[in-house]
Amino acid sequence: MPLADVAVIVSAAPDLLITAGALRRMAELQVLLLICNEKFEPCALTLPYHRATNTEVLRRQLEWTSEWKCAIWRQIITAKVRNQAANLVHLRRAHSVLMEIAGRCAEGGRDHRETKAATRQSAPSLASITPSRRAGLHADTPEACESRAARYYWKHLLPRLSARQQTQETTRNPGTRAGVNGMLDYGYAILRTAVLRSLAAHGFIAAIGIAHAPKAGSFALADDLVEPLRPFVDRELRLFLQCGPRPMEDWIRHVVKVLTLEVSHGRAKVRLLGYIDLYVRSFAAAALARANLPLKIPILT
Repeated sequence: MPLADVAVIVSAAPDLLITAGALRRMAELQVLLLICNEKFEPCALTLPYHRATNTEVLRRQLEWTSEWKCAIWRQIITAKVRNQAANLVHLRRAHSVLMEIAGRCAEGGRDHRETKAATRQSAPSLASITPSRRAGLHADTPEACESRAARYYWKHLLPRLSARQQTQETTRNPGTRAGVNGMLDYGYAILRTAVLRSLAAHGFIAAIGIAHAPKAGSFALADDLVEPLRPFVDRELRLFLQCGPRPMEDWIRHVVKVLTLEVSHGRAKVRLLGYIDLYVRSFAAAALARANLPLKIPILT
């Protein structure tokens, strides 16, 4: 297979040998290498040395305002909750609740400009009210909507996945490295790698995000943009386990196929990997315009 046709290489084999020449060529072609340890946990990632293909994108990234970041984050969380709802469409009540949360998240952004001045004049001091009342004042913020949706979503989805895998997991616990939670983490790492590939190609610095706090060795912007894509892995795992428990090794071989899933884009069908690039490209356009332009986020159907 020509290396130019490869997007991501996932190494779960301890005896894999790669030459320096191969690594150099992979960097030139924006091919990312994800390396796993003996427990099949992603532990290292190669990225091309940063070179901005569009220096204007880089300058805009350093000038993002809190208002712009909040508006873009609202779009991202709204899409995430809608994708979560699509995974629970077979549970009518749960699907309706999540769609309502997504709608409130989207509408909250439209009402924000009209109520901002009034809220500033009439709202009590946050220091003088109870925690529950304080939460109520921000009920339609992206953070509040994401939190409510996550509690409801995992309450209905995770026990079903756990029952099929014959584990005792009842809550979503990232980083547990075992069971359904470990399988989800591995799938999310694959998606995050694909997002990093597109961010590098469009000249972004992945360490500078819009909502996730930057940490040493982290890629905050990739963590931001991958949020609405996570339900694609959730659905893939649900289908993968529909016939009963499966070993992690089988999931590792299977989950990379999530990047080849066909997603509706207008009247056409686009593979998820290509759609991720359209998504990042639309994010770059919004950053360049300094405006809350619609992002082309893949939506589950």
